[in-house]
Amino acid sequence: MPVIEMRENLGSIDVNIQNDQDRVQVVQKRINLKEGTFQRNMLQMDLFFDDFPHILGKDFPRAFPGYIEFFLTPTPLILTNESLQLTPKRGPVAANDNVLYKAIITTQSNSDAPLVPQITRFPQDFLATNANFPFFHDQLYLTMVFHADEINQDYPVVTRFSASLYLSYNEKKVKASRSAMGVIAERFNMMIALNESNGRILQHPLNLQGDTMPAYQWGGIRPEYMVSGSSLSQYWLKRDGQESEKMQTAASLRLFAKSARQMVPNPNAFGTEITPQGPVPDWFATVLPQGVEAGPVRSQFPPRVTQDNPALPGLGNILMV
Repeated sequence: MPVIEMRENLGSIDVNIQNDQDRVQVVQKRINLKEGTFQRNMLQMDLFFDDFPHILGKDFPRAFPGYIEFFLTPTPLILTNESLQLTPKRGPVAANDNVLYKAIITTQSNSDAPLVPQITRFPQDFLATNANFPFFHDQLYLTMVFHADEINQDYPVVTRFSASLYLSYNEKKVKASRSAMGVIAERFNMMIALNESNGRILQHPLNLQGDTMPAYQWGGIRPEYMVSGSSLSQYWLKRDGQESEKMQTAASLRLFAKSARQMVPNPNAFGTEITPQGPVPDWFATVLPQGVEAGPVRSQFPPRVTQDNPALPGLGNILMV
C-alpha cells in the first residue's frame, strides 16, 4: 500500500474572543483527500508550533489566558457539554474513534519570563510515530478550540498563532459497502460524542468484596434449598390420595415458577422455603416446560390462510390474518 505524507498549516490569523457566556472560539481547516472507496490508516503525526498562541496589544508576548485543544479528525468537530479545567464546551475525548490526534496546549508567562508552553499529546510522541488508526472519509479536519478561562480579562482577547502538522497514512481500495459502513460509523461517532458518559461511581467503595463477589463477603457458596422426594414428585408428577396419577397443570407449574424466581436478601438461598409443596429452589425455573415461561399456550393456533386465486400474484403464499 502506498504511503502518503502531508504537511499542513493552521493559523497565521487573529482569533477574536468576546466576553460571552462560553468564551470559546474555534478555528478549522478542511483537507480534501482523493475521492473513492478507500480505507486509510493514519501512521505518523507530529505537531509543531511556528508561533505559539499569544495575545496581541501587549508590550511583551503574553500567553493566551486559557487552554487550547488541537484535533485531527475525519469529520467536523462537535463540541460537547463537558468542561476543560472548568472552561465550558470541551471537544471530544481522545478515546473517541474519530479523534486521530489530539493535543492540549497551555502557556504560562508573566512580566519577567517568556512564554513557557506545555503540550499534552495523544498519542504521545513515541506512539504517534507507530499509530495505525483507520478512517474512511475522504477529508481530514484540523481544528483548534480556544477556551479563555479568565473572566476579568480585558476583552476582546485577540490571539495570534501558527501551527504545522506532519502526517502520513496509507490507503487501499475496499468494497463500496465496507467504505459506506465506515463513513456511517464515523458520522455516528461524531454525533454520540455529545452524550458520551463512561464509568460509574461505586456506591460502597470500602466494601468492594461484597459488591463484586457477594459469595466472598460471606464465605463459601450461596446456600440452596434441599428438595425432598415428595416435593419432586409433586413437581414432576402430581400425586393425589384419590387418584393414582394426577398430572400437573400449567397454572400449578406457574406457581412453582413464581416460587423459584423469588428474590431474597443476601446471603439467603434463592427460591421459597415454605410452600404447600415444600421448599422450592431456584433451579426449578430452569427446567420448566415451554409455555410456562413464555405464558399460556393457545389451545388452538389460528388457521393458516393462503392466496388461492390464480389470477393474483403470489399464488400459494401465506396471508396475514
